[in-house]
Amino acid sequence: MILEKPNKLHEIKNDYMYIILTIIITFLIFFIVITYEYELYTVFSVVNFLTWHTILEFISIVFAFIIFNNCYYSYKHTNRLRLLVLSSTFLLVGCIDFLHTLSYEGMPVTFAPSSAKMATTYRIIARLIMAVGIFITSIMPFFKKAKIDERLTIFLNIFLAFIFFYMVNYRLDVLPSLIIEGKGLTSLKINLEYLIMFLQIISIINFIKNYRMTFNRYLIKLSSGLVLMTFSEALFTLYKSPYDTFNFLGHLYKAVGFYLIYHSIYKYNIELPYKKLKEAREKISLYADNLEKLVDIRTKEFKEANYRLNKELDYAKVIQQSLLPPSNIDFGNVNFISQYIPCEKLSGDFYDIYEIDKDNIGMYILDVTGHGVPAALLTMFSINNIKSNERLIKRYRGLKPHKNLQNFYEEFNKLNFPEEMHIVTFFATYNRTEKILTYCSAGMNCYPILIKKTGEYELLDRSQGFPICQFSDFFTPEFKSAKIKLHQGDKVIFYTDGLTDMQKNSAIDYKDLINILLKNHKNNIRELNYDLLKRLENSKKDFDDDITYFIMEVL
Repeated sequence: MILEKPNKLHEIKNDYMYIILTIIITFLIFFIVITYEYELYTVFSVVNFLTWHTILEFISIVFAFIIFNNCYYSYKHTNRLRLLVLSSTFLLVGCIDFLHTLSYEGMPVTFAPSSAKMATTYRIIARLIMAVGIFITSIMPFFKKAKIDERLTIFLNIFLAFIFFYMVNYRLDVLPSLIIEGKGLTSLKINLEYLIMFLQIISIINFIKNYRMTFNRYLIKLSSGLVLMTFSEALFTLYKSPYDTFNFLGHLYKAVGFYLIYHSIYKYNIELPYKKLKEAREKISLYADNLEKLVDIRTKEFKEANYRLNKELDYAKVIQQSLLPPSNIDFGNVNFISQYIPCEKLSGDFYDIYEIDKDNIGMYILDVTGHGVPAALLTMFSINNIKSNERLIKRYRGLKPHKNLQNFYEEFNKLNFPEEMHIVTFFATYNRTEKILTYCSAGMNCYPILIKKTGEYELLDRSQGFPICQFSDFFTPEFKSAKIKLHQGDKVIFYTDGLTDMQKNSAIDYKDLINILLKNHKNNIRELNYDLLKRLENSKKDFDDDITYFIMEVL
């Protein structure tokens, strides 16, 4: 049954009122008939009773076959075992009730002469099958699936119906007696009626428990039908004649009970799905009619969210670039010029040029994997670990590049950065008095290039290092600095791989860079920078990687 919770509490109360009223009305009629038995009890004429009996039984039989058909085809689409049990139960019940109707005492001879014993036996068999089938259904998990071929159950039920038909019609003498002519019902028949009532009462309790968990109102209607069926069995323990008032009222209760059971199963398996399908179609139609408006609303919301995001990124860009040094720095006997071109608003490249003390200048350039927000956040971490604002620490780290990068590597591995994130960097210290550049690389794949005033060039590739990454559990790298003597007129360019990455930026390759540097070996760094920028601007292409470089010139 459907797992659908009512929106309002009064709907739950109404569902309980439905079964409570059914119990009250059914019991009231039952009580009146029992209490005023002397005034109300009558034995109908055979003809009149058989007419009403046949009508009421055929109503029950028709509902039984409709329930079978409904559950059978629903099982084909859902494979829910509960539906298969219900379809088998009501197919067999419908067949046996049909035989019961034909064999009722006073009916014309069909397969064998009709008798009260034969009709009572058929009736008890049908009621037992229905009580057991309903009970099994009540304790079975709702969503339990089965892969049983439903056609086999039809053949099995027909075979069982044939066995019962043969035993009752032709071997009735071997079956225990349920009614003795002239004496009435046997204790076995009455006890079987009590067993049927007990199973149906347990089933009602189980279905109500299921309702309390699922709020499926169709379980209440099913339980109401079982209430009528239970009172029907109680009446069948009281009748004295096959044609009396108790017997007639029992058949009437049974017909109404079958209707309620049919109504609950029909509503759930047929009417409810079509109702939901109709509602879904109406929603789809309404959605389609308002699709353009919804698109406009969502587009507006997207634009507003995008505007807010871009505004926040603009602020982040201002903050990040405010941490960069000036693009032109003059330390007297050494000058610097720099360029910073992020491919997005936030960059994974960073550099800094700063004074360690009156004789030494520190400088570094780094490249974080990727770009955008994650890379920008990692550059913030790098700034705090490469350069300190505390004077003594700044001096200690600045004068020993390899010690600085060793410390950087260790600090990086203390934190839980993603394994795929790593940093490559190049750190150098320049002594203005001795004109010596001390440097160390941490995995930088593009070494700084020294352009001598004589027109020769040299790579700063003699240091030893390792990328800053999450690798300390497997490897302890060794960092070693290298030194080089610079002369007046020498220039050194420090850059990230975005400058010469032809695949991403398609502007300058490594050979072009060397040619530009050699071409400007006698020019100052401003003229050299102008040539580099002109070449980048002429590419007329959006860059796919950050471009960062700075040039140092010894005066």
